Amino acid sequence: GEERNLTLSALRPAASRATHLDRPELIRPMPSPPDPQGSATGKSGGSRWRAAWVLTAWALAISAAAGVRPMEPRGFDQAAPGHRAEEEGLLLEAFTEAWASFIDSVSYPAGDTVLFLGGRAVYFKGGKMLGAERLSEQDRFEPILYEYPLGPLLDARPAAGEPMYSTDVLESLFGRTESEIRQHGRRARFLDHRVFMNLATLEPLAAVEADIRTTAERDPELLTWLSEISVAYSFVARDVAGTDSRSYHAWGFAVDLVPNSYRNKHVYWRWSRVFNREGWANIPLDQRWSPPQAAIDVFERHGFIWGGKWSHFDTIHFEYRPDILLYNRLLARSRLGAPAPPATPH
Repeated sequence: GEERNLTLSALRPAASRATHLDRPELIRPMPSPPDPQGSATGKSGGSRWRAAWVLTAWALAISAAAGVRPMEPRGFDQAAPGHRAEEEGLLLEAFTEAWASFIDSVSYPAGDTVLFLGGRAVYFKGGKMLGAERLSEQDRFEPILYEYPLGPLLDARPAAGEPMYSTDVLESLFGRTESEIRQHGRRARFLDHRVFMNLATLEPLAAVEADIRTTAERDPELLTWLSEISVAYSFVARDVAGTDSRSYHAWGFAVDLVPNSYRNKHVYWRWSRVFNREGWANIPLDQRWSPPQAAIDVFERHGFIWGGKWSHFDTIHFEYRPDILLYNRLLARSRLGAPAPPATPH
């Protein structure tokens, strides 16, 4: 495919760009899938947005039925009876808003909620998104969205067993084989390194690069980090090490930014577990390598999460997940009526 430089001005009109940056509390939804005929949304764009609105209204109805009033103060006792229903409603709301342009339609057979993604039925079950063939083994999988700390990480997060997530959404939209997945990607340059990423990530990556370079002009630590990036790993068609599940690298939704030195610090939980079988999850943050907080803030501002905030940490990993960031802002807003923490300002 054609290689392109990720310049923000080439991807988004100036007026739209300014609107987004003036409202940093908003997480940009997935860009519309490219249309072979040249339309930004395709012929089915209208129906996809209508389906998304229906789903969002349904998600809000779940929350209302659970007694939830997200903008009103309340205690844990009031929310407890409908806690699970509330979180599932917020999860569906976040997912449908972030992925709206990819949703073909929705139906409700026998009380189920079924989203049609890429022409395939994907069932919403207990916060999980599963194809019909995986419904019988749904207990194996975690909900598609999960809690992610907003703001700087202050302490190591406790770790249980390694979570397993269904990849049915990604398979439905972008394919299962490497050749199918590559049709939805493109080569590009990001921070002076070559990457191959999913088309939906190119605009957010361009925004990240523009933001990082502007911020680095007044932040020496960020500028040093930029100069020390030696390798950028992006699309890799393989399973997560030690599992039978593929990571977001396998669809071009993640990038690892590898420095020229880890300064004898911990980087990836599997590597640390080799030397510290029982205590790897409790390794203090100051003993883990990390990019500057300013870099993490920029990535999160544009819809990427950082793997260093996972309990199973991966501190060089950034992954495009605006749905997770939106979900956690909705959670923060709903709990005790607290406002969602805003994205870190420029």
